[in-house]
Amino acid sequence: MPIARPMIKFFRRSRQKTLLENKFSKYLLYAVGEIVLVVIGILIALQINNRSEFKKEREQELILLGNLANEIDLDIRQIDNNVELTNQRLDRLYSIIDLLENPKGINESSFISKSFEFVFDNYFKSNSGIFDEAVSSGKMSYIQNGQLRQDIFDYYRNANESGNDGTTRQMTDELITPIFVETLFMNPDGFLTLGLDIQNIASLKSLDFGALKENKDFWKMVLLKFGSNKEQILRWQLIKERANSVKQKIEKELSILID
Repeated sequence: MPIARPMIKFFRRSRQKTLLENKFSKYLLYAVGEIVLVVIGILIALQINNRSEFKKEREQELILLGNLANEIDLDIRQIDNNVELTNQRLDRLYSIIDLLENPKGINESSFISKSFEFVFDNYFKSNSGIFDEAVSSGKMSYIQNGQLRQDIFDYYRNANESGNDGTTRQMTDELITPIFVETLFMNPDGFLTLGLDIQNIASLKSLDFGALKENKDFWKMVLLKFGSNKEQILRWQLIKERANSVKQKIEKELSILID
C-alpha cells in the first residue's frame, strides 16, 4: 500500500497535466484562428477601400481630362480668332498704305485715325486655369497615362512661354509706337484726332504725304509691323498644332477609359 499511493498521485498529476496541456492547445488554436480572421477582415476592408479609392480617382481622371480638353479647345478658338483679327487689321493697314500711291486725294485726319492700328496687336494667353489648379492640388497624378501627362505639361509650358507674344509686344511698344508718333502724329491733324486744336499754338507743319512716301522711318515701321505680326501668326499656328495634337490624345484616352 505505501508504494501504491505515490504511484496513484503520480498518474493523477500526469492526467491533470495532460488535461491542462490539451486545454491550452485548444485555447491557442482559438486565439490563432481569431488573429487570422481579424487579419483577413483587415485585408478585405483594405481591398474594398482601395477599390473605392481607385474608382474615385478614375472618376476624377475622367472629369479632369474632359475639362483639360475643353480648356485646350478654348486655346484653339482664341488662336483662330487672333489670326483672323490680325489678318483683318493688316489688310486695313495695307489699304491705308496703298492710298500713298495717290497722295493728293488723301484725307489727313482720316488717314491718321486709321493709322492708329499700327500700335494695336492681338495677344495669346492660354486658358490654363484647370491645368494650374490640377498641378497645385496634385490632381495631375490622377492621369494614369504617363506619356499623356507629360504631353499635357509640355503643351502648357510651350503655350505659356513669354516669348510667344513678348517679342511682338516689345517691338510695338519700343520701336513701332515711337516711329508712329514721330511720322504720323506730330502735326496739327494728329493732335486734332485727340480733340486738341494746336494749329494756332504750335509751329507744326501739316503732314506731307509726298515726303512720307520717302520717309525711311515710316517704311521701317511698316516693315516691323507686318513682319512681327506675320511671325506672330506663325507662332500661334505652332501652338495650335500642339493643342490639336494634345486634345486628340486626351480624347483618345477618354474613349479608352469610358469603354
